[in-house]
Amino acid sequence: MIPVKLTLRNFLSYGEDVPPLDFEQFHIACLSGNNGQGKSALLDAITWAIWGEGRKSSREKKADNSLIRIGQKDMQVEFVFDLEADRYRIIRTFSLGKKSSRSGLEFQVKNQTGDEYIPLTATSIRKTQEKITGVLKIDYQTFINSAFILQGRIDEFSRKNARERKEILSEILNLSRYDRLAN
Repeated sequence: MIPVKLTLRNFLSYGEDVPPLDFEQFHIACLSGNNGQGKSALLDAITWAIWGEGRKSSREKKADNSLIRIGQKDMQVEFVFDLEADRYRIIRTFSLGKKSSRSGLEFQVKNQTGDEYIPLTATSIRKTQEKITGVLKIDYQTFINSAFILQGRIDEFSRKNARERKEILSEILNLSRYDRLAN
């Protein structure tokens, strides 16, 4: 996966009129700056867009409530990336209502001959999430235990039990491929 563009609205420290982060402007990036300036928020935005996961307090099941900018009622992250010969776009939204909250997830692929995107969104968020994970061929747990170290959780992999570590390593090494070949 090659990041192309990240657009945020009311995500953590980023407010309404934040210019998109265009990854095509550079080949290598180093995020540096003082604490609280939004470096980790950019990485959280990418993981939230892709998997609906990001930093959260230990008593929260989902990260959504802790990711919305303080004082705001809705947030959105749009993440565009290239994978193999295709360009994809994920748009994830979250809104706080008076009695409940609402989440949205769109998954699209760019038309090879034009500038428009073709929807790949399924009938539910869960099914759309399965499509995204299927296209990327990696789930959130495998990602944070192999390619991305969460802030303050460098020991994520070692805290897993033996069965969970085996599953993660199997996923990283794509060992299920051999099971399919054997069948």
